[in-house]
Amino acid sequence: GINAEYMGDMKREIGIALMLLCCLCSCILIEDEEDTDWECVSQKVINEKINERMDKLEAKIPKMFFGEASNWQKYYDSGLYIHVDLSKYGLKKTPEILTRLHGRSGNWQTTGVTSIYADSPKGFDVYIKRQFNEDGVLEFAKRHGWVLKYVIISRDNQQTSHYFQSQTQKKKKKKK
Repeated sequence: GINAEYMGDMKREIGIALMLLCCLCSCILIEDEEDTDWECVSQKVINEKINERMDKLEAKIPKMFFGEASNWQKYYDSGLYIHVDLSKYGLKKTPEILTRLHGRSGNWQTTGVTSIYADSPKGFDVYIKRQFNEDGVLEFAKRHGWVLKYVIISRDNQQTSHYFQSQTQKKKKKKK
């Protein structure tokens, strides 16, 4: 027999063909997510449907913020510490954080720049150590323009997918 996936693909292709045909007649077909009936609708309804779907899509896309900080503080003899304040982004959940060190020289002599500490919606800390310490590490960082660049990936606006919810609920039931 014909499997359901093939039938779904076939239905979509037929739907696209019908939509193109209806566009020529100044009307369009839209499939409703709740049921699979097709209907001919006006441009106003089309715009409303598009806006609804865009809102749903936007709720699934993580927000990204980019920033930099250079307010280094000395941390022991060969280390630096920096606190990055994220309060300006108004986050509700702890974001994913990616960091890198930018500067004119000596970046390769450091370790720890991608290690995040005390991360929260309000901020995070980074500690780096410089291998060679022939001159003061804080002075070296300032002289060579060391800047911590970061990318924040916030999933505050994301809704948990039905798949994830069902998998989580299954795991909780198994533990009981």
